[in-house]
Amino acid sequence: MSNSVPSEVQNVPGKDCMKEAISEDKIARQFSLAAKHYQEHDKVQRLSAQRLRAKVAPVGRLLDIGCGPGTDFSAAPGLNEVLGLDIAPGMLSQMLESFPGYKALCGDAQALPLADASIDTLYSNLALQWCSDINTAIGELARVLKPGGRCHLAIVVDGSLSELDALGLRVNAFEQAQTVLDGFSDSHWQIEYQSVEPLRVHFDDLKTLLYSIKGVGASAAMGSAVSQGSDDTHGSVSKPLPRLRGRQDWLALCERAEAMRQPEGLPLTYQILFIHASRRG
Repeated sequence: MSNSVPSEVQNVPGKDCMKEAISEDKIARQFSLAAKHYQEHDKVQRLSAQRLRAKVAPVGRLLDIGCGPGTDFSAAPGLNEVLGLDIAPGMLSQMLESFPGYKALCGDAQALPLADASIDTLYSNLALQWCSDINTAIGELARVLKPGGRCHLAIVVDGSLSELDALGLRVNAFEQAQTVLDGFSDSHWQIEYQSVEPLRVHFDDLKTLLYSIKGVGASAAMGSAVSQGSDDTHGSVSKPLPRLRGRQDWLALCERAEAMRQPEGLPLTYQILFIHASRRG
């Protein structure tokens, strides 16, 4: 029997990892590698999308930022074009396989490759939290959205993944919800609805729970929380990482996780900021 720690626990979120210290190319590669299996692990993404789309009536030209393998907008008769933007070419390839009528754009939310006032509807589900400067991204949303156009966002915010924090694993320092909302200036935006809502998903065991993060490509974006016999490679951790020295440490971690078990399974809770806003004219 191997004494090695499962690879999933070597790539869970890091609390003190600064997103800007991780190259965009590395993040893009990690998400591209996850693309083919993304939909096997995207529990929280699907739950968030259900809540977000309940208040969305997209029209005209829609931009899906951080589109991943794509979102089905076929039930929206008012749409005439869907643009899917992602930093990962692998995700865009998966999107085009499922939605060949969409247009793929490889780019960054902080520098959208689009003309001013060229979009009628903006949609983004659990992507903008990876921006190193959320205010720059919000500025880009305002730039490309037409006056009167509508914006629909779901963003992971502070307080997420508290179960990992309780286990002694590092949790990404997501933005405070108010920090995000402060970026929506009154001169450009009318916020019609905003709410922070918890989304909790459950898993059969700790390995599956951790792979729900790694399996959607997020591990590189969030950094390395636990490593075995090697130093952190992101160069942005302010204190030593906890070490899992072998199977006994892993089993002890699993035992602590079992103390959190609920009838549905081991919980993992995200705090999601939902924003529905319109662009002032």
